[in-house]
Amino acid sequence: MSTSEGLYTEIIDKIETPSASALLVKLLLKEGKTEIAIEACLKALEIFPDNMNIRRLLAETYLQQGQMELAERELERLADQIGEFTSVFKLQAKLFRKEEKLKEAIRALEVYLVHHKDDEEATQLLSELSSTGKGEEGVVPTPTLAEIFFKQGALEEAIKVYQQVVEASPDDEKSKMRLNELKQMKVAEVQEIAGETATKGKKLELIRILENWLGAIESQKVGNLTDFD
Repeated sequence: MSTSEGLYTEIIDKIETPSASALLVKLLLKEGKTEIAIEACLKALEIFPDNMNIRRLLAETYLQQGQMELAERELERLADQIGEFTSVFKLQAKLFRKEEKLKEAIRALEVYLVHHKDDEEATQLLSELSSTGKGEEGVVPTPTLAEIFFKQGALEEAIKVYQQVVEASPDDEKSKMRLNELKQMKVAEVQEIAGETATKGKKLELIRILENWLGAIESQKVGNLTDFD
C-alpha cells in the first residue's frame, strides 16, 4: 500500500459525517482511485446505511468499473429507499389541489405514479385534475397522463394527449411509437364495431326474411284449410 493510500484509509476511518464521506469519495474518483473510493463508500454505509447519496456514488463507481451485478444490487437498494419516500408526492398533490395549484398537483401525481402504478385513488385523482385543468395555461400534456387515460379505457383522450406531446416534442420517438400504437388500436376498434354492425344487420335481414317466409307458409296453410272446408 502506498503512503497516499494509507493516508486515505486513515481518513476514511476517522470520518464521522455522511457529507464528509461523500466529499472524500468524489475526491477519490476525481483522482481515479476507484478501489479506495469503493472502500470509502462501503465503510460509510456501515455507519450510515440509509444515506442515498453515498449509495448512489457506490453504484456509479461499480458501473464505471464494469461490475454490473454489484451496481445493479446497489441501484435496487437505492430504488427501494426512494420508493419508501414517494408517498410524499401524493400528499403534496392533495395539498396543491386544495390550494388550486393544478399544474403542480398533476406533476406531483405523475412522479408518484411512476412508482405506484396500481394506486387507483391516485390514478382517479390525476384524471380529475387533468380534466379540470384542460383549459388552464401551463398544464402540460405528458405520456404519463396519456397512459392514465388509456388505462381508464379513454382511448381517444389518450391519443389526443399523445398528439399534443409529440407536437411539443417532435424528437420524442417513444411517444411517436406509442401514438401510432394507439391509433392502430383505434382503427381496429372502429373496424370491430363496423364488423359487429354489419353482422347485426345481416342477422336482422335474415330474421326479416325468415319471418316473411314463415308468414307465407302460415298463409298457405290457412288457404289450404279453407279449400278443404
